[in-house]
Amino acid sequence: MTFDSLVKQIDYIDIKKQNDEEIKNITNNSNLVEDSDIFVAVAGTLNDGHKYIDHAIENGAKTIVYQNDIDFKDGINYIKVADSRYALSDISNILEDFPSKKMTVVGVTGTNGKTTTATTIYYLMKEIYGNATNIGTDGTFIGDERSDTSNTTPDIYILNKIFNQSLEKNIDHVVLEASSHGLVQNRLNGIDFDYGIFTNLSTEHLDYHKTMDEYFAAKMILLTHSKNKIVNLDDPYGKKAKEKFPDAISFGKESGSDYRATDIVKNEKTTDFKVNGIDFTINSIADYEIYNKLAAIATLNNMGANLKEIAEKLKVFKGLPSRFQYVENDLDKNIIIDFAHTPRAFEAIFESIPKDVKTYAVFGINGDRNTEFRRLIGNACAKNDVFAVITTDDPKFDNYEHITDEIAAGIDELGGDYERIEDRLEAMTYAIKKANPGDYILMLGKGEEHFMKYQGNEKTPYNEMETVQKAIKNQ
Repeated sequence: MTFDSLVKQIDYIDIKKQNDEEIKNITNNSNLVEDSDIFVAVAGTLNDGHKYIDHAIENGAKTIVYQNDIDFKDGINYIKVADSRYALSDISNILEDFPSKKMTVVGVTGTNGKTTTATTIYYLMKEIYGNATNIGTDGTFIGDERSDTSNTTPDIYILNKIFNQSLEKNIDHVVLEASSHGLVQNRLNGIDFDYGIFTNLSTEHLDYHKTMDEYFAAKMILLTHSKNKIVNLDDPYGKKAKEKFPDAISFGKESGSDYRATDIVKNEKTTDFKVNGIDFTINSIADYEIYNKLAAIATLNNMGANLKEIAEKLKVFKGLPSRFQYVENDLDKNIIIDFAHTPRAFEAIFESIPKDVKTYAVFGINGDRNTEFRRLIGNACAKNDVFAVITTDDPKFDNYEHITDEIAAGIDELGGDYERIEDRLEAMTYAIKKANPGDYILMLGKGEEHFMKYQGNEKTPYNEMETVQKAIKNQ
């Protein structure tokens, strides 16, 4: 595309044309710039892209999009805009020819359950429509081919590339996780969402959003831009979403939901329930999994799949790694890996465990969480009579002692029991040894993340499953 053709299609404050190079790609990462690319200088939360303009030019950028005043260089085209983030998405959509308009696109947002809900939808779309793409916390899956993504919700130019790669493989169904950060930062601007799903809202990311009202407003950006809205009516914020969007499709256990789970029966490792008269069986005893599956059921049914077909597919769906995942052992103990990392997620998993056994939880809290967040997780452990083994999980710019003190304060507040063991392998070994046969030992927080952040945001390789298996061998 030519510079002249592009500027006719976007809003800008000023332009300075100094070359006629054909425009190929767009990025906001100066390290990814190749010859003739557009570099967009985004003033982000941690980094200001305007500082990397010279680096982008060195790497071959011939057009710079910016919003703050800068110095010009000869031979480079410049486009000044009011908001670089918006410009990034607008230009990407133009260059990639709006691929989302050629697909059925599902977005999933909420504090908890995004990954499980999205992956269930991905599985069902593959089974029912032949193939699908999934973009989220666990990476990008185009069909069965996986690749890493830097964020749960990548930037728009990365998403558009994924969409077009999918279309090239005749895949026209895609589901993606829409994080609140991604929504507020306009990473999803211009995507043509057919379905927007809201799972729930609880305390998280208030270091970024400041208040729950702001956090809720961020999530509602997805529903505002979705043709069909699907909300959890059992969640207080789901009710608010339904009030905001009266035409939203609802799911839940309570009466009044369009897709309501009734006649719920827990078995040893499965749960049975009915939805609108149809029998369903899922391979989990976690209560919150019913909500994740209801969201998927509502979505696929509205796409045109019938409930009986969806039920047949879900019955054989084994679920996701690190989502209430049993770890095989010969100790007769229920060792579970789960990605739970918020107060509500902790409570939900604790509430799912049978009450006639003891529960142990091995976990730490990220270094970027506030005191209230940590206290609430401590409260959740004590309130549910869970023995906490407080260990390490991404201290980042904080330190283990300070983080642990704040978690322990929440446990002490309600008279709970805990042990402090900084090394995660030692903590797991201790918890498994302390538990009796039949007890539950929950390894929480890391899940499928294959790293630990000990110093700032630097990633040190780490594998939760391998660590758990070592702890089992230590018995």
